[in-house]
Amino acid sequence: MGSGRIIMDSRVAHVRELKAEVSRLRAENTALRAENEELSHHLDLAILAAEDLRELPPGGKLVVVDGWNLVLGAGSEARSPSDLVALAKRHLDGNPQDFVWLVFDGPRENSRVEGRVRVSYTGGAGLHRADRFICDFVRMARFRGDVSKIVVQTRDKDFAREIARLSGVCGGLCETGSSCPELNASSGSKRKLIR
Repeated sequence: MGSGRIIMDSRVAHVRELKAEVSRLRAENTALRAENEELSHHLDLAILAAEDLRELPPGGKLVVVDGWNLVLGAGSEARSPSDLVALAKRHLDGNPQDFVWLVFDGPRENSRVEGRVRVSYTGGAGLHRADRFICDFVRMARFRGDVSKIVVQTRDKDFAREIARLSGVCGGLCETGSSCPELNASSGSKRKLIR
């Protein structure tokens, strides 16, 4: 094997390495674009929720519900998002100053309002997108000084601990439980979506 062949084989090996690196960078770029799009959707939803928070009457709370966690949990009265909307409306009958925000993982980002109930789907792919989104919203509310107006409802104890850590408020912000018979918090006391 001559020196020309060695040089050619070395160049071919280098070209293969470069092709592999280009493929890796393309995949990384695609993942970053998807993450950027997801964050953009999250920002849009967060702006809507920030408006809901800003427009709360005195004494009102923004009750943020980890949707699928409550619908799919054992012992839940809600078997679908529409059941959870009905429970939220019952809560609002007794707490008209509140606004309930149901957050679900879903393949397409969207949000709709039914009276004082907002139903949002996070969009994107992967697990725990609603959890991540709610955490990001709590961070924003803490930064704005509005975290005391938020109550997060979930059955996920790890998520509840994360919300408590983010809020800087131990107890009161995030509540967990084992069933969801109705959303009937009293306005001046600790609010319970879950019993």
